[in-house]
Amino acid sequence: MKNLKVYISLCTIILTMTISAQEKTESILQVARKAKADLVKVLSETGEQFNFGIKVNDVKNSREASPMGYYEMDFESLLNYGGQQPMGNMLKTEVKKIVPLVSGNSVVTTVSVSNNKQGAYEVTELINHQYHKELNELPENIKQDDFKRLKIIYVPNLPTTIYHLDGKNYTSYKGRSLREAIDDVTLLQLLKNDANIFQSKYGSQLINGTLLD
Repeated sequence: MKNLKVYISLCTIILTMTISAQEKTESILQVARKAKADLVKVLSETGEQFNFGIKVNDVKNSREASPMGYYEMDFESLLNYGGQQPMGNMLKTEVKKIVPLVSGNSVVTTVSVSNNKQGAYEVTELINHQYHKELNELPENIKQDDFKRLKIIYVPNLPTTIYHLDGKNYTSYKGRSLREAIDDVTLLQLLKNDANIFQSKYGSQLINGTLLD
């Protein structure tokens, strides 16, 4: 009987966590939908006065894909990387969510959503051409799966962006193709080597706060 109660309690906790995660995702998507409507309005009203690099009809006909977590790599952890830690252990806490607006398998633009001081979600960025371009260059299976579980990781000081999914990484760092995966260990060792070079050259400026990223 005691084991049954423990089992029921665990199931209740898991169910609650699942519902909470679903509610969080839906809240983020609602904010993204509102941002999409606002963007359509802005593009429609400005017409050809400003070139935002996207077409109003493409945005209007798009839908929200899965929100992606945006993280920053801890540079100190990268410098001390020992060759065993997974990518997840090298990251700081999640900064924001990035929601792709897609039409078919093509990303039209992205919406960045963050938590404000009151705990509510708000839009912090409507158009980011880097994400728009690079997400479209990822393998087709990632796009067809709506970018589920994909993380965007920014590496400061080098700097570069990594698209991480299930132990595989996609990056244009040093001319790499975004269609070719690289495993955690190989990529982190490459980044560590370059991070150490950077640290030897500019470490003192970082300490004094005189180096701009």
